[in-house]
Amino acid sequence: MYFLDSSHILHVAKTGNDSNSGHAGQYPVNLANDAKLTIGSAITAAVSGDTIILWPGDYAENVSFGSKALTIIGTSRNKSRVIPASGDGVAVADDSVLLNLAVQALGSDARGVSALYKTNVVMRDCDVYGNYEAIYGYGANSLFLRNCRFRGQYDGGNLDTAKRIIAEGCIFNGLGTYGTGVDCRGLYGMGIGTYSKCIFIAERTDTTSHGIAAAYLAANSLAVFKNCVLKATAGSGHTGTAYGILVNGSGAVGVLQNCIVSCASENASDGPHDLRQATGKLIVSHCGYETYGGTITHGGPKMNKAIKLLVNKAIQTKSSGKTDYYDDDGSSVLLTHTPTDSEAIITRTPS
Repeated sequence: MYFLDSSHILHVAKTGNDSNSGHAGQYPVNLANDAKLTIGSAITAAVSGDTIILWPGDYAENVSFGSKALTIIGTSRNKSRVIPASGDGVAVADDSVLLNLAVQALGSDARGVSALYKTNVVMRDCDVYGNYEAIYGYGANSLFLRNCRFRGQYDGGNLDTAKRIIAEGCIFNGLGTYGTGVDCRGLYGMGIGTYSKCIFIAERTDTTSHGIAAAYLAANSLAVFKNCVLKATAGSGHTGTAYGILVNGSGAVGVLQNCIVSCASENASDGPHDLRQATGKLIVSHCGYETYGGTITHGGPKMNKAIKLLVNKAIQTKSSGKTDYYDDDGSSVLLTHTPTDSEAIITRTPS
């Protein structure tokens, strides 16, 4: 709740008028007398650092921040919606924030939110749809995404060459309905960053020789996935490649921890592989999957050692110095010595 309305807070409402100042003269706000009618008019009146409050309604506008660092706050993603008939939905600037709103770019080849080469962009509790892709963050720097849903007919999003990405609790969904002449990915590029408690989905039912992947790591992507779900599905008409996660770029490294990965295609030319390493490196620890292609590194020796020491109960005999590592039941002995980094095989001695 805003108790004092400064000159740096503007309101936009369906009952407003662009001849209004946009600033509330009192509370509760008299939207008819104070609020702007369009987001574009509010942006024109704003300066960098201002906040625009978007009251419930559908706003058929192409929103561009220009060079202004602004915050747009909706009342909720179900009520405050930007829905242009054509063109991209929202093009943000450096140091921009989008909260509690929906963006639906319905026009041909439209993107929901464009953060192309932008720095320090925050999105939270937003629902974004694009006829082409939902979020376009190519080359972005410092991108913070939380509790957002991204849906695109081509890809859920493109974060190729982006860096310093932190995504938490988000859904990236490639709907596979853009056409038979393109691939479909939940998220393409990945950039350099971490993805926690996120869901990546790619799906298509059309007849095509083009590929499908829930997550695609292109060149120089360095991405960590923790507690994520990755799922790709295609029907009998699909003859392209099919992967849950694909690492395919020079210098690309993907790390999966505590993730579930699934890929299904009835007639894929390559796959279906839950995990696929083509070029680059894919490191997996404590994940659920069935099929894979390429060379998958399972943790690595130091990670394996750390995991063994953490998940088992260790008891050391003081007189001899001998350490036994027990399973969760406290009685089954799994290891009878401390594993070393150089060991390729650990001997298990059942009790």
